[in-house]
Amino acid sequence: MVSLLSTCEQQITELSHQIYSKLQEYVDLRTSIDRSCHSWSTAEGSEVVGETNPKPPPISRCPDVILNSIFEIVAEEGSHKIPPLLTVSKRFHRLAMSNPLLWTKIFIVLHEDLAGINSLSTLYVNACLERSGDALLDVVLDCRSLPQRRVYMQAYICDLIRRSVEDKQDKIDILDYLSCEFRGEVGYGCQYPLYERKLELLLGIIRTLTGPENVHVRRWRSTIISSPYFDDLDSVGGVDEAMRSLLGVEMPNLQSLLIDRFDESKSDGPSLWPALRELTTSAMIPIGRVPIDFTSLTSLNFHHYNYGGYISNFSTLSQCVALQELTINCFGGAIINGPPIEVGLPMLTLLVLEGHVGLLDYVRFISPKLEDWSLHCEPCNKFPDVDAVYVQWDCRKAWNGNSLDAERSCLLQLLSSFKRTRIFKLLGLDHAKPCFADVCRMGKEKRLPSCLEVIDIDGAGSLNLVEND
Repeated sequence: MVSLLSTCEQQITELSHQIYSKLQEYVDLRTSIDRSCHSWSTAEGSEVVGETNPKPPPISRCPDVILNSIFEIVAEEGSHKIPPLLTVSKRFHRLAMSNPLLWTKIFIVLHEDLAGINSLSTLYVNACLERSGDALLDVVLDCRSLPQRRVYMQAYICDLIRRSVEDKQDKIDILDYLSCEFRGEVGYGCQYPLYERKLELLLGIIRTLTGPENVHVRRWRSTIISSPYFDDLDSVGGVDEAMRSLLGVEMPNLQSLLIDRFDESKSDGPSLWPALRELTTSAMIPIGRVPIDFTSLTSLNFHHYNYGGYISNFSTLSQCVALQELTINCFGGAIINGPPIEVGLPMLTLLVLEGHVGLLDYVRFISPKLEDWSLHCEPCNKFPDVDAVYVQWDCRKAWNGNSLDAERSCLLQLLSSFKRTRIFKLLGLDHAKPCFADVCRMGKEKRLPSCLEVIDIDGAGSLNLVEND
């Protein structure tokens, strides 16, 4: 059942992409035809060859409701994908301008060259805010690639030199000199008007996006807030401060949040985001000190560090009585003394663990409805008992150069822990075929758990235990 559901979701996604691809192809062809017709009609003495009244393209016969559905698929990649549709025809223009849902996805994603930050960006944000009406907004504010002043100016100057200096050796000498200068003290503490203008434009976009007295923020339904990678606040102090300030803003309609930091001093998080259902965070603080209301969460993805103070905060997860999907990225392998912490998650159906599996020595999840248990980590001497319908163990990134005996031992130990698992998939074994042969032999000898129906080992084969019965 789980695999069929995944297959259907994949097919739906593929069909959506095909529709979008064909629509883009249609837009490109229509633009090309319009340009050709314009050149024919304006050429002196020219005569258009072909039908006087050509048949309208098939898409023109599509009902408005179908076209709107296609437009909404296009808009899933961001409302910036909509403007090209406005020039296709009057009908396309009318439909796109009258559908508020097409203007609700405002994506501001910076690149290192800051090419996308210009005066048109503010106009784009204003247009989305106006055309979306009262609809809730999905906002992406991704500043991870925001460069430092000197890095930006070095790249900008070097690009000018590449385009203006003709002599190859002169170009190499100048670029080498500039590279040495910028690696030294040159560039620190300097003011670059071009960079300052870009920063001011970015701050203007953020202010427009939030609105006076944060009026627009109250319409945010989902948001991704990613701060600059570096901590040079001399370079981006204003931007960093503006993004930090969002953490203390009331967002009554916020349902989904992806963020890379939290201000632990904010104790009123639950009252600021009462509708929050999905949280993804890489903040380096114990999960128990994240200022949110855990009782309403249905999806949680966070980073965990295997240290005493972090482990003790896991008891907070027992508040997640509505949680259905949980992903934990684990770091470190410290040994923690004391009995395991039991975390009851009665509604959990999906559990994903990435990184260091040692967490499961100290935390025991009690999830009677767990269907999908996915483990992305290195092998260990003892796996915890697994109680899920579908189990996947992916060790491609973590397993390097293990012996056949080590792989066989880990695999057999994991298999023996299954209680109600029907499908087991394994990826990344160095000795996949010998291990698969062992599994096949155990299947013939009836030494595998009776609940198992399919065992799939990537690179070796798939064993259907139901057919073998």
